[in-house]
Amino acid sequence: MSETEKLINRKQFGALIKAADQAKTKVASVNGEIGERIKHAVENGNLHAGAFKAILKLYRMDAEKRDGWLRSFDAYRDMAGELNLFEEHVGDLDDMARRDAQKEAEEAEAAQVAENVERLESGITQLSEEEREFDDATSSKPSRRRKAPESPDEDEAGGSYTYN
Repeated sequence: MSETEKLINRKQFGALIKAADQAKTKVASVNGEIGERIKHAVENGNLHAGAFKAILKLYRMDAEKRDGWLRSFDAYRDMAGELNLFEEHVGDLDDMARRDAQKEAEEAEAAQVAENVERLESGITQLSEEEREFDDATSSKPSRRRKAPESPDEDEAGGSYTYN
């Protein structure tokens, strides 16, 4: 002898499927709107999405469960700090690289300052009168300044033409 199973009424089943489908569509739409608002706040309002989600989870918790969760979280955070679990991990590689570059720049600047101080302490000497004078004839690099012509006809402007 076979047992018969009782099933839901066909019309009731169809109506329930349609109602569940509509409700899930509405939920997806609302979730999408909330997701867009959170995304906008992250991009434009300095919201930390992970911290926001944790606080939202705490907000929705029963007060007694929330207090227990917070006590445990604080204790675990203290233990992790004592064990140096947060010191250097893969997520901080970018930050570590920036700190290394900044440290190198500071060290280079300190070395330059030390060199400048050493030069200053060794003394600054004045040029002699002869060293201050510049002579185009004896210089390995002639002056870019043109010597003023002694008479107006002596020298024409370089690179210019005259038409008569």
